[in-house]
Amino acid sequence: MRTLLLFIGWSSIIGSFADGALGLYVLWLAMTSDVVEAVISLDLFLKNYVNFIYWVKSIAFAVIPKGFAGWLFSVPALAYFPIRILMSIIIGCWALKKAARIKSTY
Repeated sequence: MRTLLLFIGWSSIIGSFADGALGLYVLWLAMTSDVVEAVISLDLFLKNYVNFIYWVKSIAFAVIPKGFAGWLFSVPALAYFPIRILMSIIIGCWALKKAARIKSTY
């Protein structure tokens, strides 16, 4: 269980940096391009600008309810990434705290 919590914790924290980079990229695109609007959806951003990770959409539709997944990918990317970063940090810190408690009890 401790190994799983450590994996969740560190992957969430490290993933926050990747999400931050994507968030900065979409912000840069919105500020410097006449084509990209500030309300570009997560789906369009992934499909048109970071196509190499567009496969996450098919995984999302496989593991979460389709209605929620559809809504999630229609959210503006500039709103999605800050919330995602915050949630990843919260989940990562929680998992690392739990893993530390498991170690201290043995």
